Amino acid sequence: MGLRLALARLIATPLFTIFSIVSLAAGVAVTTAVYSVVDTLLLADIGVADPERTAVLVTPFGGQSQRSSISEPDFEDLRRTQTSFGMMSAAAAIQPAIAANGNAETTNAEAVDGAYFATLGIGAVRGRVLQPADDAARARVAVLSDEFWRRRLAADPNVVGRGIRINGQLFEVIGIAPARYRGVFGAFRSTRVWIPRSTESLLQTQQPTISPRARQRFFVFGRLAADRTIAQASAEMGAIAAQLDRAYPAAVSGPAAASSDRQWSAKSVAGFSVEDNGLRRFGMTLVALAGLVLLVACTNLANLVLARGTARQGELAVRMAMGASRARLIWEQCIESVLLAIAGALASYVMFQAVSAFMTTDFVLGLPFGGAATFSIRPAVNAQAVTVAIAALLLALGVFGLEPAVQLARTLDIRSALAAGATGIRPRVRRQRMVIRWQVAIAAGFFIVATMFIRSTINQARHDPGIDMDRIAVAVLNFDNGEWDEPRIRRVVDRVMDEGRGDRAIEAIAASTGLPFGVPSLQVSVAHPDDVEGMRRAPVTAVAATPSLFRTLGIEIVRGRGFNDSDGPGGAAAIIVSELAARQWFGSADAVGQTLIVRRRPAADTAAVVVGVARETDVRWIYTDRRALVYLPLSQHFASGITLTARSTGAASRAVPALREAIRKGDPDVAVTAIGTASSLLAGPFVIVGSLGRGALYLGGLSLLLSMVGLFGVQSHVVAHRTREIGVRMSVGASPRQIKLMVLKDGYRPVIEGLILGLWGGVAGRLIMRSYMELTDVTIVDRWMLFLTPIPLIAAAFCACYLPASRAASVDPTVALRCE
Repeated sequence: MGLRLALARLIATPLFTIFSIVSLAAGVAVTTAVYSVVDTLLLADIGVADPERTAVLVTPFGGQSQRSSISEPDFEDLRRTQTSFGMMSAAAAIQPAIAANGNAETTNAEAVDGAYFATLGIGAVRGRVLQPADDAARARVAVLSDEFWRRRLAADPNVVGRGIRINGQLFEVIGIAPARYRGVFGAFRSTRVWIPRSTESLLQTQQPTISPRARQRFFVFGRLAADRTIAQASAEMGAIAAQLDRAYPAAVSGPAAASSDRQWSAKSVAGFSVEDNGLRRFGMTLVALAGLVLLVACTNLANLVLARGTARQGELAVRMAMGASRARLIWEQCIESVLLAIAGALASYVMFQAVSAFMTTDFVLGLPFGGAATFSIRPAVNAQAVTVAIAALLLALGVFGLEPAVQLARTLDIRSALAAGATGIRPRVRRQRMVIRWQVAIAAGFFIVATMFIRSTINQARHDPGIDMDRIAVAVLNFDNGEWDEPRIRRVVDRVMDEGRGDRAIEAIAASTGLPFGVPSLQVSVAHPDDVEGMRRAPVTAVAATPSLFRTLGIEIVRGRGFNDSDGPGGAAAIIVSELAARQWFGSADAVGQTLIVRRRPAADTAAVVVGVARETDVRWIYTDRRALVYLPLSQHFASGITLTARSTGAASRAVPALREAIRKGDPDVAVTAIGTASSLLAGPFVIVGSLGRGALYLGGLSLLLSMVGLFGVQSHVVAHRTREIGVRMSVGASPRQIKLMVLKDGYRPVIEGLILGLWGGVAGRLIMRSYMELTDVTIVDRWMLFLTPIPLIAAAFCACYLPASRAASVDPTVALRCE
């Protein structure tokens, strides 16, 4: 009986029911989707056991701590000398080509020692993990991630013992890692495969050309001994680093040669994962904005149920007078709230799926020191976010929905309640106005804060990298295995380019060791002949390319010439510089014909003649500072990290399949790290900036929409329940115009008060957010946003008040007096 009655009441008030379910669904779905993505990528720990007692070796960088990359000899000395850790392990990041089920792909992997999994306290869900004996014996065995096992091997239950090829070498799968563990580099570089460190040399195309102690590529982790603390371990790491600096000063090299790279200290994995940085601030900003959407949804829901509950006090009083118990009334309200919650949960799931589909994306970011990393955004149901969102909304639903029944059940004066219901006296208007006021204030303030990201989004949309991104397709190739040597790579690249030139979808095609933004991979140093000693202190981005690169990318040569056939292996060393590089090295003098010193180990320094100056390409968002950019002939500076770019005869998407087919015809064994349009693959941090701006605007717009819907629902519901009062006023002489003005005045008062609070709060929020996110180009007071933000809320309030008032004012007073 109670269930049928509650269901009938919800059906009888469709506007209230729909608005309540929408508020529930939006609050839960959006909060869960945003928090799940941020938690997975930025907030969650890496999945090790006892992270407080597990430490990572770190180095200070830019006021923060970053993982120290050290050489293998340094690691062996450190492990032999230290006493703070019971176990210590090292891992190196690699990107091999892995072939399984007939398909090859380049993926993230780690070369680790035998103590790796034991140090991190990680077991296998199937099979076993790597052991010290595997590393000592150079066993060709591998542990797969849960994600790789499910995606590439279809979760084969018999996977243990199967073989996979890694850079052409056959490895045996011995185990599957837990799903929660994504590698020591976290979700932004999820590891798919782990192999013994001693087998890495089997995968290398070329042997290292620098000394072992100069190859700083291992990240170090340790589990504290029982009697040691992080502080003690950190002090010991610093002392050992100082000893190694004295013993091996020649190891201090590279771009940071002015200060030792061995500025070691220890930090717990738990502390390292929560350290503040730009990406974390980005994530926390989105979480805060999603939390505000949840708050708007809560106030929206509270306002709706409070308005409906207070309007029903007359009905509840009649039922009590007819013998209904207080417990029964409260129980019926509980059933109604539960039905709303169930409907809201179902709607939340549907909306979550829609939001997840909208947010799901993959993109590639170029790394500052070469290569590229693929990142994935995959929203998933997060138990913590769902729990918080549902608890907040149920609290609002329960407290404000049950309040009128509880209030009435506590009073002994049923006659007064009946009188109030009979005469149509407006119930608890003050509390209702307070909720409306804060709802409008929160939504307006939130939207004012969200609009501060418009400038970042517009800048991202208007950003001109100096490259015709809309017509460029890109393929990043992987030749990093023993089957590929330089002559074979050159032949394959030439064949692929010949195939591409013959395709009607491709206007021009080029090969390079990266691109002049996003994916540089050529490690060289360049300096003016008068400042060779300062070569290592001057950051430079270098790209070795075929002559067709400038035409393919649409980069203009503003002075001099581009590369041609004379810049081959036997020709004079040539170099093309960007406009910024020309100003940096030669000032106002003409750079063409000048000489620069190019250093690329292990070769001797080369004096290269500047043959041209290229139009600037914008790399400000890829690196902390703008860098000098130089181009070198690929024929003179070959490297195995090849990026193919194709200029489409139409849209960039048209050239992608043509480029893929050209690679297949050139050599089907080529592993492709990534392929797609330049705008989708190489947008780099512009993706993050644009995502933040769009995400903030979407969330701000959603909060504004929720407030408008809630405001309309509440005001129209209240005015509709004042029909009897309006009839009384009209029967004593009030005109329709007076009725409309009265309703508009009462409805607008809390809206205007809320807007004033919201605008002030929004300005304060912009000030805080600008400082937190370091958005120096954002103004605190944006007069256009202050002017435009109130318009939708005022329009919603007008529609919510005026339309029901017009209907009520047009009703015959005798009919209105009979309305209950």
